[in-house]
Amino acid sequence: MKKDILYPLRRLHGWLHEYPAYRERRNEIKNTYLREIKAELKKYPDTVFLVLTPEHGNLGDHAITLSETELLDRNNIHYIEVSSNWIWELMRYNLLSIMNRHPIFAQGGGYLGTLWFDAELSMRKIIEKNPESPILLFPNTMFYEDSDWGREELQKSVKIYNRHKSLTIYAREKISYDFMKLIYKDVRLMPDMVMSLERDLHSVPRKGCLLCLRDDREKTRTENQEKIIRQQVAELFGVHVCDTDMVVKGRITVEQRVAALQAKFDEFLGAELVITDRLHGMIFCAITGTPCIVVDSKSPKVRGSYEWIRKLDYIRFVDDVALITEEYHRISKEEHKYDNSHLIPYYEELAKDILANCKEVKQCRRLV
Repeated sequence: MKKDILYPLRRLHGWLHEYPAYRERRNEIKNTYLREIKAELKKYPDTVFLVLTPEHGNLGDHAITLSETELLDRNNIHYIEVSSNWIWELMRYNLLSIMNRHPIFAQGGGYLGTLWFDAELSMRKIIEKNPESPILLFPNTMFYEDSDWGREELQKSVKIYNRHKSLTIYAREKISYDFMKLIYKDVRLMPDMVMSLERDLHSVPRKGCLLCLRDDREKTRTENQEKIIRQQVAELFGVHVCDTDMVVKGRITVEQRVAALQAKFDEFLGAELVITDRLHGMIFCAITGTPCIVVDSKSPKVRGSYEWIRKLDYIRFVDDVALITEEYHRISKEEHKYDNSHLIPYYEELAKDILANCKEVKQCRRLV
């Protein structure tokens, strides 16, 4: 194959052609969004950044953010929320360092690794561009593809993460925790943030079954398993079976977050049973006292996170979908109430770590 000796020239020509638009957009961001951030930092010097929060339609991710903001609010920590969309904008225009020297708390979830690779790339850039910030990753799951590419990307992440002088990673289940402990410097075990949510929910008559099943890259069930699931729920609930999802169409803004989550809580409250392979489908059932049968998915997060709440007798995990009917009949028909008292000490410890990070930055500022 002939070497394309003109490629560098064409690339330079393309960059020169696009540069005016690039510069205009960069200046626009600096004069609007960054100006607002600087004003906030001037008014509240001890502000922290909560980054990579969602604006997409995944309600599980929004529930994670809600639980994180409630934790910060309870501890009187002033924060600026920087969504994933804005992180991409700041990355593109080389403006991520606006956060440097302030504590950065990264959204929890299941995005570390190659499964949701765009988010992993964002996390790397945040770490690289803010070397003087203590960075804390809220409880997360890590999954790297077992391939040459996956192993190569893992090594890149290890190099970038371990280079940072103050990075703490929380794993939300033991499978990720054990793996992270082997490769990263400061790793701790913590339940998924949504398990910290406690809601006074009204009691409503329950009727029928909700199927809350994945249809994305984390889906692992076969067509035959799907058929077996639907046959059993049809026998149990007749026509009172509905499909639902933890992802809604379109965008959910910060202002819409609480209402959108409440609508999903209300939907689960009205079901006699939910069958799900979604982590936050399971956790929403736990919070709302809704009987739930959980089937596994690709990421270790569902099985691993189930261990935190396995004492709730109305949440059942099955390896064989043929056992759904049997497990449903084992669940008490009495009213169920969420009990997360055994998890509270973990979140209290997390709050202490967050406050310690904030205190450390204040002390450093006094020395500058």
